[in-house]
Amino acid sequence: MATQTYKIPSSEIPGYSAIYRNNLFKDGTHGSEFSEITTAYELFQHHLAIAPKTEFLGTRQFNPADGSFGAYEWLTTTDVAEYVEEFGSGLDHVFAKYAPDSSRVSGQQPLGIFSSNRTEWLLTEFSAFRSRRYTVGVCDSSGVEYSEYIINHAELSVVVCSIDKIPRMLDRIALIPGLRVVISMDRLDCSRPNSVTQAFSTETAGSLLRKRAAAIGITLMDMDEVLEMGRATPTTAQPPTPSDMCTMCYSSGTTGAQKGVLIHHDGFINAVRGVHLAPRLTDSTYLSFMSFVHCMDRYGIYMLMFGGARVGFYSGDHARLVDDMQVLRPTVLFAFPLLLNTIHDGMTKATIGARGIKGLLSRVAYRSKQKHLASTGKPSHRLWDRVLFSKVAAKLGGRVKAILSGGSNLKPEVMEYLRLALSCEVLQGYGQTETMASGTAQRMGDYTSGHFGIPNPGIDIRLRSKPDIGYLVTDSPCPRGELMMRSKSVFAEYLGEPDKTHETMDGEWLATGDIVQINPSGTVSFISRITNHLRIGTGFWVSAERLENVYSQHPLLQSLYVEGNNEHYKVVAIVVPDSAEFIPWARAVANSPAASLEELCSNTTVVQELKQTLRMHAEENGLSIQEQLGAVFIEPTPFREKNSALYTSTLKLKRRVAAKFYDEQLQKLLIEAGVV
Repeated sequence: MATQTYKIPSSEIPGYSAIYRNNLFKDGTHGSEFSEITTAYELFQHHLAIAPKTEFLGTRQFNPADGSFGAYEWLTTTDVAEYVEEFGSGLDHVFAKYAPDSSRVSGQQPLGIFSSNRTEWLLTEFSAFRSRRYTVGVCDSSGVEYSEYIINHAELSVVVCSIDKIPRMLDRIALIPGLRVVISMDRLDCSRPNSVTQAFSTETAGSLLRKRAAAIGITLMDMDEVLEMGRATPTTAQPPTPSDMCTMCYSSGTTGAQKGVLIHHDGFINAVRGVHLAPRLTDSTYLSFMSFVHCMDRYGIYMLMFGGARVGFYSGDHARLVDDMQVLRPTVLFAFPLLLNTIHDGMTKATIGARGIKGLLSRVAYRSKQKHLASTGKPSHRLWDRVLFSKVAAKLGGRVKAILSGGSNLKPEVMEYLRLALSCEVLQGYGQTETMASGTAQRMGDYTSGHFGIPNPGIDIRLRSKPDIGYLVTDSPCPRGELMMRSKSVFAEYLGEPDKTHETMDGEWLATGDIVQINPSGTVSFISRITNHLRIGTGFWVSAERLENVYSQHPLLQSLYVEGNNEHYKVVAIVVPDSAEFIPWARAVANSPAASLEELCSNTTVVQELKQTLRMHAEENGLSIQEQLGAVFIEPTPFREKNSALYTSTLKLKRRVAAKFYDEQLQKLLIEAGVV
């Protein structure tokens, strides 16, 4: 198999592998293309130059009478540029009058943005860049305390937010004493209704909120008022330099407290420029719905701006995502595996998993497309797409050309189905907040699975041995170890945490904390987080994350959480069944054709049979006896529905929170599995 990476000769040193690069960019740079773009503000100006009259930012029309959503309304790039000049000027006056001493990092002022993804979020960010400010995304997905933590930690004096966030901030102003100005994205008189303003009357928003704010020393205004300030007295733009701070993103908090990750403009542009040079997508239509507080969605938007982009925002509720897609008809999607799994499950149940003639025809068509892809390297099929799969693709708008998944492993069967059903590219990528989501990605036309592709242009990778948990760069047949990355896109620092910044860096290399292997093809396969390794009573180290990836591929399971410790012989798991597959199987096992899901999950015979079924699955997938589950608890309710706090806003399981939440069940399972 031909390698897709370039291995720098004689770059190995003791304890470290060779250094690998993208084989199309062997010198480790991006070349000269787009070299004139060095900041995010210059990238916006580039987009203005190549697509001045093109629809750029879109919002669905809202009908307040019945709460329904209609077509998208668009601002052209020129409209956006005019808005940025006026709102940016207005922000200059706001900071000068109400927060003149609010400079923080590098003498720059931070600007907080607190809302779900919407047009005003990006308008605010572009306006901040115009005057050398850096943005800080604020969110409350993990509770109101999370938003207060960010406002205090980032020392935000000015926050631009949706109107629904204002009452909570005013109620808890004593806990965010540094806040001085709140700017509402929505008109305070509610004269421009949308789904967010529905809970507010004109009196509540326009009068009561202003009085409450004034009484506690907070200046409250809306974006239109700031625009008027800018129109009345324009200011001169002060664009950022490459070494200025661009944004601060908070890490997802999978393993503990969130850290404020500061990223320079140079690093930001290095990340998005590198990924653009790989697929070179142009004239794209993109649906934005993943929280802007983290970097993946913005990474996608700014990357597409190199080649021209239409960005439509979702209507505010993930339950309406499919409807948003059908109206917007996107060509590019960025998504976490959890969403793609849900889309896959719904589509397969209606096609290859259906009963009768429809299911039979779907399976014949699917097998034909599998063979066609294997022989031609093309996921499209003239006959079966026209007869069957065009209707499936229409569920997502019918124009999707590429889907990029990141955050965790996407199941191979999900990747294959989406490729064939949608006749599109489905690619996996790897990145971290500390690299502005950039790292590795599959190439267009790569229809394999089980890996995260190769280094993006401008990024060097290597492995570092971790002998304490059994991973060495000298392992055969593939080197294994902690993934290290070197690039301009590596973050500047963790705000206020120099010790953690130092711990994360090994010289000029970012230590990702992730164990991977480099395959013969040069691609990178994820194994586990270092912190997710468990030492069980036999002294054997096991990767909980790897086991979860293997076991979750069984059709009876939707997801699971694996745990263990050094006082017990085996690992155990809390498993969530795939109800469509599990219920008929479990009813047959229990000989109880009318039993409910809850009854089946607590049935001793079903539990033991599931454990044996998973043991056979483990053996078939090459797991050792120490990696086989000693006991299982069947949780009938999906983790996110059971307790939303179990997941980060990037849809990763918080292992420490899960361990505490399921402590009672885990202790019983560990005893059942055996004490040392």
